[in-house]
Amino acid sequence: MLSRDGSNTVVHTGMRRMKRAGGLGAAALALTLGGGILTAPSAAASTGNFIQFKNDALYFVSTCFEWQGPDGVLKTDCYEAKAKGQTWKAYFPAEATKADVKVTFAGYTGGPPKTVTVDDVNKNHCYQLKGTWPNYADVLRVNC
Repeated sequence: MLSRDGSNTVVHTGMRRMKRAGGLGAAALALTLGGGILTAPSAAASTGNFIQFKNDALYFVSTCFEWQGPDGVLKTDCYEAKAKGQTWKAYFPAEATKADVKVTFAGYTGGPPKTVTVDDVNKNHCYQLKGTWPNYADVLRVNC
């Protein structure tokens, strides 16, 4: 569409509108995509989340947490000789993406230590320990 402004020059008002609309559309798309990138959830843990154990077994129990990050093992935390009736928890480090927990029942003769793997670091995980000396021990997942 052609029109004349006051100076006798031809102005392409339709092209000007399309360029302006295209530029505004591109800006809106960039904001939308950029906002999506900025608000994407992190693969790392929330530091408020934890793994908890309650010992209802007739054993002293030790747990060793191996916290995994994107580049391998971040650190290891151990809780030793927890008696029947005790409850303990370990909080996920901020950079953690996974946890492997080795659960050792003192005096257990029924096999190797139990292992718990936690892949979802964005929620709490709770376990109950059951067992009677010398050959029964189990790790049960329970609601927190």
